[in-house]
Amino acid sequence: MSFPAGFGESFKRETWTLYSVGMFGAVLRFVARVRRLGIHHLQVDDYLMMFGIIWYTILCVALNEVASGGGSNLMTDQDKANMTPSIHAERVRGSKWVFVSEHAFILAIWSFKACMLVIYARITDGLAQKRLINYCAIYVALGFVGTELGLFLTCTPLSNYWAVPTPKLQCSTYQHYEIIQGCFSITADIFMLMVAIPLLLKIRLPMKQKIILVVLFGMGVFVIVSAVLTKVYCLVPSLISYVYMNWYFREATVAILVTNLPLVWSLLRDIFPGLLNSWTGGSNKTSKGYHPSAPWSNMNKSRAGRGFGVASQVQSTRSHYDATELNTMPQKKTSSINISQHDGDTSDFVSDDGSARALRIRQDITVTVEEEEVRNSVIVRHAPGWDQTHKEEAQKRTSS
Repeated sequence: MSFPAGFGESFKRETWTLYSVGMFGAVLRFVARVRRLGIHHLQVDDYLMMFGIIWYTILCVALNEVASGGGSNLMTDQDKANMTPSIHAERVRGSKWVFVSEHAFILAIWSFKACMLVIYARITDGLAQKRLINYCAIYVALGFVGTELGLFLTCTPLSNYWAVPTPKLQCSTYQHYEIIQGCFSITADIFMLMVAIPLLLKIRLPMKQKIILVVLFGMGVFVIVSAVLTKVYCLVPSLISYVYMNWYFREATVAILVTNLPLVWSLLRDIFPGLLNSWTGGSNKTSKGYHPSAPWSNMNKSRAGRGFGVASQVQSTRSHYDATELNTMPQKKTSSINISQHDGDTSDFVSDDGSARALRIRQDITVTVEEEEVRNSVIVRHAPGWDQTHKEEAQKRTSS
């Protein structure tokens, strides 16, 4: 099977344009993360993204090498009859790049899936949905292993992948591998959306912010559609063509954008505060009882502005009672969570992906419990006869 006229040039323009867009989103992500965490404190998902970018780049190069050459070992009877030594050499070269592109696609796509799962895990830390994220992670890991086994075992020996002509049909069509890869990849994306959408419905956000999230999840749906179309052009006999490569790279590009854009939001709000604050309402315009999720709120303002979260709640709790009363209170044993945070330290509890939200929830509960303890102690102190009883006990201890 040969390429249609002009396919190589049109494919080159499309893929490198998409690559520029995908890499721009990745660069914005790392700028936001370095500003937030510092270059020496990047997290697991950041390194997964770096790994995915390497294979995303290799995928773009490999697909263009295939498109600009003489094709692969996927040939018709007419192609085999017209083969010359130069065509044979070009076909062998193209077949090797096809194998490289398939493996690069697996590593890039599954790196992006793993990166998104790490983000989901941080957001749901301490929540019931964390268990579902763990199940998704197990399924994605099994899918990765199954897909790799499918690539390396459906055509043996591996050299048959670039044999021209190949003695095995699967070594040129990749059909069995494509079925395995498509089943695992598409179902994993569907499971991840099924977990993420209920979180979107439950979280309390202004409608405009929810629209942004819906757009991002809509891009996730496009990844699934792209994967389906890729398999259509690989598996349906009447439609088999090199168009599958276009959808391969479209799927990879949208996947890298979906993974990176949520972490770019805080950076965009710093650059365009007026425009995006009018859309999202700004962190100082939230309604009563509303706690913004970190990816959609400008947390940097907390460093110079009024405190929020734990520090402000502890302050408001203590304002209900006289300072001398609190000084006589017995000290609570040290907790595993330090809630005595100053207003200027709130940035320590912030992350671009909203992972601080679950921690704030647990801190809110701790503050509430301490408030109840303080209230009960004050009531006991001011109960009738409390002072007299306290004095009598003190005198007994002194005499003894």
